[in-house]
Amino acid sequence: MAEQHASGYDTADKGRKGSVVGEQYHQGMRQPRGGGAPPERPPTNEEVAKAVQQKVAAAVEMSRKYRHVAWYSLFVAAYMVVLYLQASAYKSGEVVETMKKLFLPEDGSTTMTFRNEDEVLEYLGSKVLLPIWKDPVCGDGNCEWPWEFPSWGRFGCRADCGQNTNTTSVVVNVRADFTGHPSISARVLMNNAKWNLCLEDEARRKRGEADLCWYEDDQTFTEVQVNSINAAQVIDGKWYVIVKGDYAGRVSGAIYDISNSTNPVAIPTTPAWEACKLVRRRRVSATQTAMRRLLAAYTQAHKVGGEGGRRIIQEAVDEISKMDGLKHINFNKYQSKLASAAGAAVAGAAGSAAEAATAGATAGTAAV
Repeated sequence: MAEQHASGYDTADKGRKGSVVGEQYHQGMRQPRGGGAPPERPPTNEEVAKAVQQKVAAAVEMSRKYRHVAWYSLFVAAYMVVLYLQASAYKSGEVVETMKKLFLPEDGSTTMTFRNEDEVLEYLGSKVLLPIWKDPVCGDGNCEWPWEFPSWGRFGCRADCGQNTNTTSVVVNVRADFTGHPSISARVLMNNAKWNLCLEDEARRKRGEADLCWYEDDQTFTEVQVNSINAAQVIDGKWYVIVKGDYAGRVSGAIYDISNSTNPVAIPTTPAWEACKLVRRRRVSATQTAMRRLLAAYTQAHKVGGEGGRRIIQEAVDEISKMDGLKHINFNKYQSKLASAAGAAVAGAAGSAAEAATAGATAGTAAV
């Protein structure tokens, strides 16, 4: 039978109600601290397990709190470092000291009196703006980025920043044909069209500056039909061709990389740099040309009158009779009507010529 101790625990019970601690006291494997007798009621296994569980939970919670403290301390330290770097305490102090010297009067007083607004603006401009905010000067030995940079082409400051050797040789082949437009003359189209090669630079745009373009002034055209070759030395980046005033879409071209002069490589553009397809207008018929010529001759003859007017009409008729589209018309039967030199006969002469041209047009249409 199991031994029952006076403390009330069963030595044979190895479960929750038993006590491993009491068993150790009973067998002499455990002694009370400081000597003395063992406790009358040693803790049961369940009580020991709960105590261990509580200690483990407390240790885990304490570890979690320590981690939180460590992370928070690390965050505060990093935050203070960032603030210090952004504040630049020493530089800020120098800036404040410089501003105080410039703003305050030289005699050390802390008050100033201005008679009007112009004096305030003049004081700020002469004492603050001009001495502090100076434009970079190329050649002073200080390369002030981003306003100064290694030179390439006509850009940059070679004296302060040196030369940029990382450039690419390219050729811009520009083609244009301004002729053949149905309503706008070639000269008008030519005079309005311009082009340039520019570098897309977001940093310059954010500073409010324009993109750098290879040519200082946009290139114009001097001929209505052009096929030109234009060389350039460009740096790496996103370049684009800008075409202005080409209302009819007559300017096209291509860009080639000529780093290897014996084997130029075409550089694709997006979208393709092509000219618009022009629909040629239909050729004006000979009859329409003849009618316009007669109308102009009649207007002039009406102003002149008499023999002079008849002669103008006669010359117009002779000119019309030689047109390719009207050579099949016999103008002889209308010559008698052109013999009169009276003012009223001028209108009759013009009407006869117009009748002949119209008859020729009718005959031509029937023949077709």
